[in-house]
Amino acid sequence: MRFIDFHVHTSASDGSLSPGEVVAEAAKANLAAIGITDHDTMEGIFGARTAGKKLNVEIIPGIEFSTHFKRNEIHVLGYFCQEDNTSLRKTIDRLRSDRYDRMKKMVYKLNKLGIRITFDEVMTEVQGQAIGRPHLARVLCEKGYCKTLGEAFAKYIGFQSPAYVQRKEFRPVEAIGIIRGAGGVPVLAHPGTYEKVDFLPSLLRAGLMGIEVFHPRNNIRISYRFLKIALKCGLLITGGSDYHGDKNGEGTQLGAVKMDPFFLEEIKRLSRQLKKQKVRS
Repeated sequence: MRFIDFHVHTSASDGSLSPGEVVAEAAKANLAAIGITDHDTMEGIFGARTAGKKLNVEIIPGIEFSTHFKRNEIHVLGYFCQEDNTSLRKTIDRLRSDRYDRMKKMVYKLNKLGIRITFDEVMTEVQGQAIGRPHLARVLCEKGYCKTLGEAFAKYIGFQSPAYVQRKEFRPVEAIGIIRGAGGVPVLAHPGTYEKVDFLPSLLRAGLMGIEVFHPRNNIRISYRFLKIALKCGLLITGGSDYHGDKNGEGTQLGAVKMDPFFLEEIKRLSRQLKKQKVRS
């Protein structure tokens, strides 16, 4: 049987491989389908689809919104959104602008700390439109200020580090509304990475439809905990590797989490229901 990896990143955001290269890796791993879930952008999906047709890998169109709740960063995945939806496009455009402004502020803070890097140097790492902290971390490593991306985050640009800049407010309930409004299925990403999930009831009320139960950072105990929550609340169960490529030798392997094709059919069924409801309304 060929399996599904629902959570994959490309160079359209902070992955190190192009969409075509990611699909080629998926074909090598004998995956039936992969979810292209770049941060705050859907730019990589077209290239992935083109490669997927040639290599017999189905592309699940997705996005991973970075949101905030009480100063905690919460990620919400959206699957099968209508890519031309007006609200979705406006949100993506706004988030892209916010990302550029935030990066300029972080570079300024680093300069004040005596670290000699420029915004243009960070831009050379960006192949897509969704600039992010991993791009900045790579520059810090390349210029010898850090040895690993993890060190760059811990020392300079992670939460509460000296060059960290808070994102502009974008709440998870807003992301859920935008995803559902575009006919997409909203799923809470990697719940095991959050200190608390006291925000979950509000997300359920807003229309959350799934939880990423299986993730490399969810150990067996955490996965079992969220599996019980998903079953109790009637939520879709998903899982993925959160693959970002292998640049700098960090991160997980593509297909590290494999899901049965049954779960893909469930996402498709829910997305069809949402789109029918939207047509009726």
